[in-house]
Amino acid sequence: MKLAIALIVVALLGAGFVAMHGMPGGSGGVEVKVKHAKLEPGRIVLTLESHADNVVSVAQAIVNDSYVNFLAGTPGEADIALEYPWIEGESYEIELLTSTGSSVDFEIEDAGEPT
Repeated sequence: MKLAIALIVVALLGAGFVAMHGMPGGSGGVEVKVKHAKLEPGRIVLTLESHADNVVSVAQAIVNDSYVNFLAGTPGEADIALEYPWIEGESYEIELLTSTGSSVDFEIEDAGEPT
């Protein structure tokens, strides 16, 4: 129970960091996109870049139709660490919901070895 509460607090702090700092916008077009994905034991780390005209923040993260806890990185080009016990060889559909109501979709077709 204490671990679950700690994970919720960490996720909320991470979400709060992104919500407060967000990612500064750039040129028009797609708001936010996944630049790179990295698999680590127990988590999926996505590197995002923003192309929005204003500050955009990630509000929620979903992996295979389940909401997951995440930790946010720094403004600009941000790393988002999704707490998810991925399995080698499985596929994962990821959706990040932004503060503007849009979503960023990304798919890992065949999870490989952790790096």
